[in-house]
Amino acid sequence: MTMKDWALKYAGFGLAVFPLRPKDKRPATRNGCKDATTNKQQIIKWWDSCPEYNIGIAAGKPSGGLVVIDLDVSEKGDGRESLAAWQKENGELPKTWTSATGRGGRHLLYRDKESRKNKVSLYKGIDIRGEGGYIVAPPSIHPNGSRYEWKQGPGDCEIAQADSKVEMFLLGPMPEERQAFSLPDVIPEGERTNALVRLVGSLKAKGLDDISIKAAVRGENGAKCVPPLTEQELEKTVFPAVSRWEPTAPYAVGAPERKQKNHSLDIVAMGDVTEKTPEWLVEDYIPKYQITTLAGAGGSGKTTVWCALAAAISSGRKTFLEDDLLERLIERKPGKVMFFSSEDSFEYTLKRRLRKNGANLDNIFSISISDERFQDIKFNGPFLERLLAKHRPVLVIFDPIQAFVPPEIRMGDRNAMRNCLDPLNAYGEKYGVTSLLVVHGNKLAGAWGRNRIADSADIWDISRSVIMAGETQENGVRYLSHEKSNLSRMGETLLYTIEDEIIVPQAYTYKKDRDFVAETNYASRQRPEKEEAKEFILDFLKDGKKEVSELDEMAAAAGISKNALKNAKAELRKEGKTRTDSVGFGVDRVFYISYSR
Repeated sequence: MTMKDWALKYAGFGLAVFPLRPKDKRPATRNGCKDATTNKQQIIKWWDSCPEYNIGIAAGKPSGGLVVIDLDVSEKGDGRESLAAWQKENGELPKTWTSATGRGGRHLLYRDKESRKNKVSLYKGIDIRGEGGYIVAPPSIHPNGSRYEWKQGPGDCEIAQADSKVEMFLLGPMPEERQAFSLPDVIPEGERTNALVRLVGSLKAKGLDDISIKAAVRGENGAKCVPPLTEQELEKTVFPAVSRWEPTAPYAVGAPERKQKNHSLDIVAMGDVTEKTPEWLVEDYIPKYQITTLAGAGGSGKTTVWCALAAAISSGRKTFLEDDLLERLIERKPGKVMFFSSEDSFEYTLKRRLRKNGANLDNIFSISISDERFQDIKFNGPFLERLLAKHRPVLVIFDPIQAFVPPEIRMGDRNAMRNCLDPLNAYGEKYGVTSLLVVHGNKLAGAWGRNRIADSADIWDISRSVIMAGETQENGVRYLSHEKSNLSRMGETLLYTIEDEIIVPQAYTYKKDRDFVAETNYASRQRPEKEEAKEFILDFLKDGKKEVSELDEMAAAAGISKNALKNAKAELRKEGKTRTDSVGFGVDRVFYISYSR
């Protein structure tokens, strides 16, 4: 069979293919795996133009949710050995299509309902190929002259569905920072509070009492922080973590065995459960007592949108998303709204926008970012629950989400954000409050919906409703696209303008975020990947200094190549827009990247 025959055969299995340069891994088309398709005419056209093209298969949605376990063989480690060790402890992965790579590694192909990101070095010698990634498929020729070949493939078995065993494997090992934690020898200004708060968590996990923890923190502060935090600073920024911290790693090295509570063994039979129909704060768009996410790139009008929503709910009016008929059919009462914003001031921005949108200002409450209590408003912290229990708002808004995530949580870690946001669901049931999360979306070409929510896939997963804000190609016209709804059909996309800081609806459309992003990409002819990578880096750093390793992981997950990322970093440094520094020495050295000041 020729390369063209194989490419057509893969397309017949629902796998999106695209050409790679002959005897090479690099794409032969301008947009690489973004051009992958199952269209036979396009495939024939590609390989008729060059029969020697190698074959690339796109992972992720283009290939029906394909996720690939990539076992590499190099001086950095043998992925086959890592997989064998994992399977010895956890059991065999399901039989599936498996190919041998040009260097003796393996590709294991699975179908997965979950959207998976690319991951580098999930285990020693093992990468994961998901959304935005691809693999070289047999019988392509490796640059070293050897061929990729199937060990078991078409005709031998099906591409297996990812089961619980595969899901567990894709979660990866427990991060080393949770297995053991130690401070670097020198902690510079700007990193002191974060490092000492993490120390508090580590000591809590080991079972130390509060007095011992504070004594240890004071000792490490004096010995390693340059300059040391004052006692007043410790009391204000570090020691509050002693009382609010719940150990997130009960099985950390050195941690005592957790004592089990003597809980009742009574459980609920489904026959005794009273069924309920969903209730809506905003009909079809925002369900009551659940989490809704409003996402969009900077300048897309997110603040104006939530101010308009808050204004309507505070005054008992229908929102701009709803039909006029609802105002006559549904009796509404003014409700309390609570918001927390780290980006806009009360005096200069928010009160004016709320007033112009007709808010009952006596029904809207907040705490200023200048108030020292603001720093203790965290999703999984006790202060937030106390506020909700006392004031009982019907809606609480967090803008942006990053400001309310505890410093010990890395948003890119799988399931970290789900655990952090879980209390909001409990508060919905307990206090009758609906949560609206405002999230920064990226502007990556070819990314829409779920893939445009920055920092964490968990945010999408835990939200019952997701609304994406953006700008159309028509001057001044914006859109709100309903991208996810677990409780009903999705609402139509609203086109609107902003006039004197007021939302003015224009029309509804069936177009979605994907359609508007595609139009923007077409209009811009997709900028060079380096420019896209530069914009990604600057967007990623908008909330402050980040570890370089975390940036690299998130860029890979977004489909940005290593070369593009490397060149983008170098150019941003040369332009004086970013800088890098490090903490620690030797194997403990950690590199950070931030805006230049």
